Amino acid sequence: MSKAWVARWLYVAFIALGVSGTLLGPAFQSLTRKFAIPLETAGIFTALQFGGVFVSNIICGRLLDRINARYLLVIGAALIGGGFLTVGAAESLPIALAGALTIGFGYGALDVTPNMTVAVLFADKAGAALNLLNVFYGLGAILGPQILNFALAQNRFELAFTLSGVGTLALILPLAFVSVRVSETAHPAAGTTNGRTNALWIALFPFALTLFVQAGTEVGYSSWVFTEATLVVRTTESTAALTASLFWIGLTAGRMSASVLLRHMTNETMLVFTALVMLVGVGLVVLFPALEAILVIGTIIAGFGSGPIFPTTMAVATLRHPEARGTIAGLLMAVGISGAVAMPYLQGLVGAGVSGGMVVPLLGLAVLFVIALFIRGNKSAYA
Repeated sequence: MSKAWVARWLYVAFIALGVSGTLLGPAFQSLTRKFAIPLETAGIFTALQFGGVFVSNIICGRLLDRINARYLLVIGAALIGGGFLTVGAAESLPIALAGALTIGFGYGALDVTPNMTVAVLFADKAGAALNLLNVFYGLGAILGPQILNFALAQNRFELAFTLSGVGTLALILPLAFVSVRVSETAHPAAGTTNGRTNALWIALFPFALTLFVQAGTEVGYSSWVFTEATLVVRTTESTAALTASLFWIGLTAGRMSASVLLRHMTNETMLVFTALVMLVGVGLVVLFPALEAILVIGTIIAGFGSGPIFPTTMAVATLRHPEARGTIAGLLMAVGISGAVAMPYLQGLVGAGVSGGMVVPLLGLAVLFVIALFIRGNKSAYA
């Protein structure tokens, strides 16, 4: 099969992945009302989801160095689809939480596998190719809140999870025909000494920290901006859902721009630039609360900055170690995703049910900017 055919279905899979990453956050208020729990504890849904992603990234990353990518693609789509249907049908909180966890397990498989498959298929231009792949995640992320908006208009928020589940399960058949092996060796760790392994992880630590902060701020901001809009700015739910989608519109635009700009700048410079842009966007929201125009503008800017950080970081880190792409990618993404577990929950506690706790991503982004400067100034340390 052609690389173009494989890429097309991976793009579609990433649309489904984008929906799975953005549907729970805007549904916080609906979920907490249904299950009669305080709004400030709603972060437990995304904490469980991304806890599942954390575990899945590690397991699937190691498996990806040993088995054909098709198996993980099929498993990922099946778990995400099943998790969506579980949340939509749940009549008790434990069942809904189990559904969120299942979505996370599938997310991990359907995240690391397409990223590394594209990195291998288009190795000569991996940074641009990964940014293009992740554009489709952004499209799905834009779609997610709007699916919820449609369901809310029907007074059945559960419908959003049912529709998303059926759509994701439909991907199982075409993904079963993808056949790609990611790693250049069947058992990459066989000849590696402990000292060399330790040196490798020391070299990759700044990238892991970058992904930790980036994933945490991206998920935390996008999950709580709906709440920030309705409780602080006092917008309607429809406007709040649109604002949530604007973050992902900005993110998608950022990745599209990066796929072009990376022809003229280094990956390290891109990381510094985008970290600063995201910091400015969230800073505007924190400094000028209760202004709808500022919330909209700041959200678009924050999304634009967020977009290129993950794919650019992954391209730099994994292509330097082709003997174990899957393992390295899985572990880096697991470390990164742990930020997505912690930060939305922390934002809920800081917001205390009256705001989206936006000071948390602001502080995280200040740290991210410093890390990006460090990586750019120490290129030789990661060669």
